[in-house]
Amino acid sequence: MEKQKCTICGKVIPPERIAALPQTKRCVNCARERGSDVVSKKVDIGMDADTYRDLLGATRS
Repeated sequence: MEKQKCTICGKVIPPERIAALPQTKRCVNCARERGSDVVSKKVDIGMDADTYRDLLGATRS
């Protein structure tokens, strides 16, 4: 199997990155410098934004 190369710099993308982000076409450095090329879909959280923010700020007891 041929190794996947970054579309910007041409360096080989590490297998760990491909495993985590199979759709990526950029290496970590190029993604940091130019932004990620991975597009994720928006997921409905099923609650209003204020409740979600409260849950994010909550601490476990």
